[in-house]
Amino acid sequence: GVDCNGWRIVKDSLDEEGTKTKNQGSITLEYKSCVGPAALAINLAQPFIDDLRIELGEDTAGKITVEVKSSSRMGASDLSVNKKRLEYLGSSLRKKGWSIP
Repeated sequence: GVDCNGWRIVKDSLDEEGTKTKNQGSITLEYKSCVGPAALAINLAQPFIDDLRIELGEDTAGKITVEVKSSSRMGASDLSVNKKRLEYLGSSLRKKGWSIP
């Protein structure tokens, strides 16, 4: 897959003191690609790195909200890698009963 070099947490404020409720905060993950032909040709044989940020909050009714953003650190196009990652995560969450737009 596109994330064959795995992921790691680079920032986590989900458990920090000072948030209004326990359902607030964010976490940022760093994903690394394989070193394939594109990385060899244009990224000096280094993996491409993408960031995934998940933000928790509450709406006016007190219902938990989750916002997810995925972006590439380099380049004008990621060949839809971020879109595929979000669709995979959304599909996995739907199977667990989450409501995903």
